[in-house]
Amino acid sequence: MPAAPHPSVHVLSSDPVRLNSTLVTGAETALLIDTGAGPAHAARILAAVRTLTDLPLIVANTHDHWDHFFGNALFAESGVTEFLASPAFVRDCAGSAWLQHAEASEYELALPAPEHLLVDMTAVQDGDTLDLGGGEAEFLVLSGHTDTDLAVRVGPVVITGDLLEEGAPPAIGAEATPVAWTRSLARLLALPGADVFVPGHGRPVGRAFVQTQLTDLAAFAADETEETELPARFAADPPHGEAPGHAEGGASGRTSFGVRITRVV
Repeated sequence: MPAAPHPSVHVLSSDPVRLNSTLVTGAETALLIDTGAGPAHAARILAAVRTLTDLPLIVANTHDHWDHFFGNALFAESGVTEFLASPAFVRDCAGSAWLQHAEASEYELALPAPEHLLVDMTAVQDGDTLDLGGGEAEFLVLSGHTDTDLAVRVGPVVITGDLLEEGAPPAIGAEATPVAWTRSLARLLALPGADVFVPGHGRPVGRAFVQTQLTDLAAFAADETEETELPARFAADPPHGEAPGHAEGGASGRTSFGVRITRVV
């Protein structure tokens, strides 16, 4: 029996902060995961998206850090009406916008007030799926980097947000829970057939990279003195054969509107 079809996946990498937005394109609908650091950043991401598809868009956010969701309002203004996130994100995003606004303002000039960055969100539950036509996306409600983490699985590809970081150490902020983080990575590794992982920043990586970062985080969690320093990891096993150190893996890389576009599948 032939394998079930799955949508195409493109990684859109852009500054500031080398963010990965991920576009999942089915036959009827496209899903964009993470929208950038503010309206100006989001406008470039949207323009790049429209070079790839004119299908109706749905947006999902991997967690409630400013560089991943402060672009939502621009997408709402463009006509997107459905925004998905974990239940904890829906609960906390308004407070997160206020707490992070000053930091985000250092990266995007003329950033609107926090209340103007917010949109109506819909919570997805663990295991929910979204039919895109010709395939589906599955949502995994996780925690560790924050308590709002959401991963998205599309066939062999898992979009992880900042549960994975390539090229820099994982960002362990005050809201992080390293023990829960290791459990989340273990769960991602246990997904049958998953072999390409798209981090929130950096290039796509393979299973060995995820296992190594899990091991690093487990050592951090076990060190009661909290003096363990997490290393910056470059992928030793890029899924498409690129040399370590390149910011994006995959094929058919090109740049549009200052956004690096890389097809993963």
